[in-house]
Amino acid sequence: MLGLVLVTHAPLGDSIAQCVQHVMGSVPDGLKVVDVPASEDIDTTVKRIQDAARAVQAGAGVVFLTDLFGATPSNAAVRAGAESLNLPTVLVSGCNLPMVLRALGFRDIPLNEVAERLVMGGRNGIVSTGATAPQRQTFNPAKNDDSARDHHQQ
Repeated sequence: MLGLVLVTHAPLGDSIAQCVQHVMGSVPDGLKVVDVPASEDIDTTVKRIQDAARAVQAGAGVVFLTDLFGATPSNAAVRAGAESLNLPTVLVSGCNLPMVLRALGFRDIPLNEVAERLVMGGRNGIVSTGATAPQRQTFNPAKNDDSARDHHQQ
């Protein structure tokens, strides 16, 4: 089973974990959060990420989910995976709640397949619905003082 480490700018990771708990009833084993404060030294961050990865790994590898590619949490996760972790890892950036929930559901698939599915899940979780009128009424483009605005009244 894959381990998941959520590495984000503080306090985003803890907030996402609270949402996971709300949706699922609890935070599943195999998910750790490393929130990175602005003042933290990168070497300390790398060590905390490695410790979290070792805690969640169950032999199949570890997925690092980061919020912003190229930022300190992402760079530290890349470094943590490359420096003496000795675990297969993959990093997926741009995480959102749908991606994290999908990651929890895909922990049994091979590591080399999970990144593509997580990216797809993150994208599919972004939906634009547009504005809707109150009480699902159709939009009336007439100005407020136009008699056509209240065409349903006599």
